[in-house]
Amino acid sequence: MNRTISALLLAGTLGALTSPVIAQECKLRVTTWGGSYQKTYESVAAGFEKAHNCKIEWVVGASPDHLVKARLGQVDVATNTLLNSIAGEKEGLWTALDKAKIPNMANLYPNAVHSPYTVFVNVGDYVLAYNADKVKAAPTSWDELWKPDYKNHVVIYGFEHIPTLSLTVQQAERNGGGIDNIQPGLDKMAALMKSGNLIGSLDVESQMVSLFQTQDAWLGMLATGRMKELLEKGAKNVKFARPAEGTFPLISTINITKAAKDPAKAQAFVDYVLSPEVQIAFATRNLYAPTVQNAPIPADFQYRDLLVQNEQFKRLFLPDQEKITANKAKWQNQLNQMTSK
Repeated sequence: MNRTISALLLAGTLGALTSPVIAQECKLRVTTWGGSYQKTYESVAAGFEKAHNCKIEWVVGASPDHLVKARLGQVDVATNTLLNSIAGEKEGLWTALDKAKIPNMANLYPNAVHSPYTVFVNVGDYVLAYNADKVKAAPTSWDELWKPDYKNHVVIYGFEHIPTLSLTVQQAERNGGGIDNIQPGLDKMAALMKSGNLIGSLDVESQMVSLFQTQDAWLGMLATGRMKELLEKGAKNVKFARPAEGTFPLISTINITKAAKDPAKAQAFVDYVLSPEVQIAFATRNLYAPTVQNAPIPADFQYRDLLVQNEQFKRLFLPDQEKITANKAKWQNQLNQMTSK
């Protein structure tokens, strides 16, 4: 009996040694926010999975979750916000993006390359919306917000929101200051608040949309996604313009974690995301503009003009996000003191 068992064990061991090794299934873990963003990702994922024989596992959550999971080594590729990408860079979470392995990086707009570790994968922007029945000529500057013609008919985002903070920095730069000398910008924002022009400085975008629908708002900043919403609701009198000084971007970024199990597949995925096919999918499905210059938007796409493109992309105004985050509470207090006098 013992000899039989020994013989069987030996045969099994030899069989295991001589059998071909079964390849481990390839799996790439990629973060996403869920919702329509994930649906677009899923709609194009099959092409990557087939080409690289690698299954994508979606890691769904909010932006801060993506950073936490990157720290824990639970993701390979992180789709995120610029602020979280910057935070990850400081912590040393990302590996450098290899241009040799990501040839589509050569097609990026120059201002879509944030660093060797972070690039923009798609972009929306905040534009200047206006009621064409009340504002006869398309506005060419953010300075229109201060015109006395629009008393009690201007709407902007609350001061703690990025577009309004960016406008403050832009105004500081145009009036002798800058992000490190914000006072000229705060002076301008205080003047706007005291002018009587503002019908609202709001935190909820749906309220801003409603004010344009009821024609209480004649002029104001608005994300292009909300402009699309207005057009779909039949607000044909609401138009938009991109001022000469530039618009304020909404940015999605991408990074490869140092914990990536298959760095080569991760680099290939970033290259795939920057391909015209994927870039156009996000543009037409989500209204997020391509960050590469070789992804033309179809001429028959209904909302083509809402996508920031070409020279408009190059004029995106993106002040230092870290400095804004570090200083916004202090700036808010200063502005409150200036407007309470």
